Amino acid sequence: MRRVFALLMMIALALPAWAEDRPRAGLMWNRSRVPATLPLVVKTMPGRDYVVFLAPQDGGDPVMAGYIHGGEFFRLLVPPGTWTVLFAHGREWQGEDALFGPLTEWTRMDRPMSFGAGVARKQGHIIRLIENGGQMQIVFAGPLDLCQGLTLTTERIDLDDERDDPNRLPTPGLRRLDIDLDTRSRVCG
Repeated sequence: MRRVFALLMMIALALPAWAEDRPRAGLMWNRSRVPATLPLVVKTMPGRDYVVFLAPQDGGDPVMAGYIHGGEFFRLLVPPGTWTVLFAHGREWQGEDALFGPLTEWTRMDRPMSFGAGVARKQGHIIRLIENGGQMQIVFAGPLDLCQGLTLTTERIDLDDERDDPNRLPTPGLRRLDIDLDTRSRVCG
């Protein structure tokens, strides 16, 4: 009986060693070969971690993955296109191949999501996941549009004012134009 108990204790102590340190939150990889510039925000509850995958809407392997720490703010920039969005979730990270091990659960969006950009607007999405009765549910999925504005600031500097040489011949005024461009994004109202 003692041997069985000792064997069970060794197995129990070895199980946590199989788990890997969870990755930092954010982009895991992008294989889309397209710049990721459009927002995907995911809100989750604490207690589980998640991996979000973007796959082509007509099937195929995922082109992007991001790691989400449950309960923390998560924003991922994704490439333009229409993507199938799915989530793997669990409690013990086992690595990129095994995800959360045999207890990995999956949640998939009902419809593909389109991400795009216009002249002054980026079109993304926000998704909220909660656990209800032991099952993960998507309780909200909606647009997240960012409006972009360009601010132009100019300043004229008269260079002749800086020269106080009484022996200098009069010349037409010299000026320098200092231009500053700034792009700002905000949630569209």
